Amino acid sequence: MLELKAREADFFKEVVSGGGPDTLAQCFRCGACSGICPVEKVAEDFDPRVIVHMVLLGLKERLLEGETIWKCSGCGSCVPVCPMDVKPMEVIKALKQKVEEEAPEKALERRYHLGRLAKVDAGKCIACLTCVRVCPFGAPAIVSEGYAKIDPEKCQACGICVVECPARAIELQSSPEMTSMAIGG
Repeated sequence: MLELKAREADFFKEVVSGGGPDTLAQCFRCGACSGICPVEKVAEDFDPRVIVHMVLLGLKERLLEGETIWKCSGCGSCVPVCPMDVKPMEVIKALKQKVEEEAPEKALERRYHLGRLAKVDAGKCIACLTCVRVCPFGAPAIVSEGYAKIDPEKCQACGICVVECPARAIELQSSPEMTSMAIGG
């Protein structure tokens, strides 16, 4: 059941000023974004058009406190199919950025939990530089404490560092779409 008591009427303006598209209010729920979204196919609580409308309804707390926005892979499939140029991926990106600004540790933990960020177990890392060499995005670096650390701004959760790490010190949870593929979805 949708709870409308705890809503912020101007939340969509906040999202637009935070980098969301100014066409946000033009969404008429046609479903083009949902129809092409690979995550929507495997995560039953993820639907780009519902997220856009939650922004328009002012459901800030529900969006920013929950995990739904973090399931978006950022593939951008929804952008070219939208007849109103709403750009749902950009809306979700602005929401994620808002959480990252207000609660950075919570954002990192959500990204890790949903398979969108790799994490190094400092106790297992042998600082061999393998992850630094193999990452095409330059995300890992050896810190002064003597272990690898992943830059969340650069990590694309591709899993190359996880596979190549000889010490098995890097972890990456399965994303919703990968979990579905593993079980034959």
